[in-house]
Amino acid sequence: MTTTSPIRLSHSPCVTLGPVRLAGRAALRARLDQLLQDAATGHGTALQLTGEPGIGKTALLGYATSRATGFGVLRVHGVASERELPYAGLHILCLQMLDHLRGLEDAQRQALTAAVGLAAGPAPDRFLVSLATLNLLTRVAERQPLLCVVDDAHWLDQATAQVLAFVARRAGQGSLLLLLARRDQPRLTDFDGVARVHVGPLPNADARGLLVDAAPSRVDAAVLERILTEAQGNPVAIAEALEGVTAGDLAGGYAIPAPPSEPTGFDSEYLERALRLPADAGRLLLAAAADPTGDPTLLWRAAARLGIPPEASGSLESAGLLVFGPLVRFAWPRLRSHYYAAASAQQRRTIHGVLAQATLDDLDADRRAWHQALAASGFDEAVSDRLERSAPAAQARGGVCARAAFLERSTLLTPDAGRRADRAIAAAAAKYQAGAPETAEQLLSIAEMAPPDDVRRASAALQRARIAFSTRPDERVHKCLLDAARQIEAHAPALAREAYLEAIVAAMVAADPGTGLSLSDIARAARAAVPSRSDRPADLLLDGLATRLLDGYVASIPPLTKALAAFEAAEPGAGTARWLCLASCVAVDLWDGRSWRRLTARHARLAADYELAEASCAPAYPALADFYHGRPAAAALMGSVKSPADGGAAPSLMHPTLLLAAWRGRRIEFEELLPKARESAGAQPAGMAGSASSLASAVLHNSAGRYQNAVFAALPPAESGQLGICGWALAELVEAAVRNAQPETAARALERLSHATNATGTDWGLGVQATCRALVAEDQAAETLYLEGIDRLARAGIAAHLGRAQLLYGEWLRRRNRRIDARG
Repeated sequence: MTTTSPIRLSHSPCVTLGPVRLAGRAALRARLDQLLQDAATGHGTALQLTGEPGIGKTALLGYATSRATGFGVLRVHGVASERELPYAGLHILCLQMLDHLRGLEDAQRQALTAAVGLAAGPAPDRFLVSLATLNLLTRVAERQPLLCVVDDAHWLDQATAQVLAFVARRAGQGSLLLLLARRDQPRLTDFDGVARVHVGPLPNADARGLLVDAAPSRVDAAVLERILTEAQGNPVAIAEALEGVTAGDLAGGYAIPAPPSEPTGFDSEYLERALRLPADAGRLLLAAAADPTGDPTLLWRAAARLGIPPEASGSLESAGLLVFGPLVRFAWPRLRSHYYAAASAQQRRTIHGVLAQATLDDLDADRRAWHQALAASGFDEAVSDRLERSAPAAQARGGVCARAAFLERSTLLTPDAGRRADRAIAAAAAKYQAGAPETAEQLLSIAEMAPPDDVRRASAALQRARIAFSTRPDERVHKCLLDAARQIEAHAPALAREAYLEAIVAAMVAADPGTGLSLSDIARAARAAVPSRSDRPADLLLDGLATRLLDGYVASIPPLTKALAAFEAAEPGAGTARWLCLASCVAVDLWDGRSWRRLTARHARLAADYELAEASCAPAYPALADFYHGRPAAAALMGSVKSPADGGAAPSLMHPTLLLAAWRGRRIEFEELLPKARESAGAQPAGMAGSASSLASAVLHNSAGRYQNAVFAALPPAESGQLGICGWALAELVEAAVRNAQPETAARALERLSHATNATGTDWGLGVQATCRALVAEDQAAETLYLEGIDRLARAGIAAHLGRAQLLYGEWLRRRNRRIDARG
């Protein structure tokens, strides 16, 4: 069936072909941009894009469509099943222009409508049909530039192909741009004489970037090269290599993923060809499928151990299944997983055992251990121990997902129940870090089946509480974390202190008294625990937050300032990195802009380096900090990162994308983000996510002059006491209350804001305070306060609040008819 996207030409639509993922192709994109520009100025043309299946022709058509602003867009998609139906494709094209048929000369209209089945009549003259189509498209293009996109033109019926070729060769006048995409088929001569560009393989650098971006985790270097070699620069082949692949499958390349579906089409044809191979060639093909690196030296060492003669490779090459070169590659990439899946479990174990023997232990001990694990048919302590010892090497090669895969397999092969439980807890922690909480919980269930052990039980409880916090943070999680911290305190004091810190964060996220357990209760438990004598940043942070919760904001400034300095000076490490997001929010709470910028930037770097759960959303935080410091170009980063409102795992004190949209006055973008933010807040509107959403709403309402709404939005976060949110919300509340004639509300908010900013003594805090005091001051004092606020905020380099202060001062000057002074 031939398909299309309907258009309404009178409204100059720009119809896209869906999400356009286009890697590289800079020259082709520039050419398409130029053709669109030419057509828009009355210099239309036609162009064929030819190339092999999956090479990116459709993506290029989608790119052109997405760039066709102000154009009418027609789309026709050839389908093989209608290839024998004359004018089937032309019928779809004409259906999109029915309103314009009446403008054709009678003979042409009759010929065209008869050809496409819209009117009865004798078989039309093909020249008249072609002429009518050309005139119809030209007339439409007179009203607005017209882009006609024809995908899979090789499947068009011949009559339609001839008509479109006629149009293409005469598209040089007017504002018609005709783009056709088809496979390379030398015998397809209908479009001879139409300009043609061949879409070749992606350059290696672009293909590599596409693969790395699309992969769910880090890809082992050898596996990456093998996938690129097999894909031969074909974007769809790269995508198919990752289809159905989990992070664990790709991590280090240690696993061969199962095929996504039963073989059909080319998959079935290649698999049938492989299953008819002689026995030796079949075993060699299975060995190639079981080795994800494509290393020919390893393959031939394995072949020698299997007694496979070198001639077996000839059968595979002559059958068009394998290509032997610097890397051994499958001629049809999906054959690897299909053939591996078709083998019996015993055949796969035998092959992996031989590959383990053929792998050099001194160079690839981790790969050897993994092949040994896949060759095992039951418990095997020796292999389990080797996997556990190889886990760090696996992580260096394939990231935390590889380490988690090794530890999980090690657990499953361990015969001793106690040892298996210990390994299960370690594997669960790795799986949790790798973003696989369900598998982590299954491993904890294995640990809990072991004989009773206090240390093991406490460790498992802590890990379960951590998983609960990342997957379903509600008012019960902080109690679970507190209980786990108390259980583990006697066995691992340093770990217990981190658990107390996690409990505080979880309680801030929930901010719900439903359990009867307050933040102060957790802080008292943390303070009563084994005291810290270390200068570890996390310990200092816990001490500072406990002081804030029990002794008040002013008392917490010295210990929290010391903690921030420790985080800035600490050596890089996963233990430091996981608390940098919280530390950066403390910096905001202390009105310390310098530390805020440095800590958020460090968090983004280390979250990626150590593959923390929040790595996808971490870049949003330095982007927001840069925006506040007068670097709005950093906001461009925000479109490519994951917002915490979209499910980021970081303990978020604010949703950067939502707040940035509010500051920039982007109401539509804000309204799209707000439901997601509220959904992440769930039943905890006073928690971090809910308070951050309300703060952003207050900013947007203030900027739009909706001051009553701004007061309503700012009150909850201003009363919340949340780190990094309360102070900003108080400033918004002062302005909104003053503008909405609520002086008592403004005075109370200003008093609380002044209490904090006087204690910190930073130019940022004092500058915001001076600006807020100017809003409520008598005329004589207001100007002095505005100038003080502007001066302090300029010194602090906080451009966002500086701009607000300047705007408020300018408005104040205009209200006093000092228009010349106000212009600055």
